Amino acid sequence: MALFQKLPTMNAEERRTVQRYSVDCEAKLKMLGGDRDGRLSDLSEAGARFETDNPPQEGVSGLLAWRGHEYFGKVVWANEKSCGLVFERPIPHKIVAETCEVVEVQAGPVANFGNIPVAKRGRRASLVSSQD
Repeated sequence: MALFQKLPTMNAEERRTVQRYSVDCEAKLKMLGGDRDGRLSDLSEAGARFETDNPPQEGVSGLLAWRGHEYFGKVVWANEKSCGLVFERPIPHKIVAETCEVVEVQAGPVANFGNIPVAKRGRRASLVSSQD
């Protein structure tokens, strides 16, 4: 009888129990050590991805605020430009859906097909046509 059995490893996708949604809106992470301004890039009932220039370290707790909503969570991972938070309690699906409905998109010029250069026939195309 083994007291300590190695459990099969699961990837992050298998561990998630709720659907994540891509979002793009301004947000703020309020912490005892100081606030961080940034953007939400994905959101679920269980947590969020917060993008900022100076993400807090793993283990830090704070209040994530966006569009009039505030939810307490803990940073469970961090890299150079973003961090992942798990909410203390699941947030209502209505809030997730409401946040997903309004995606801030920066307007930019639409591609003009007249400005796209036409590819020149390559060497291979020249060889094929000369053999014909």
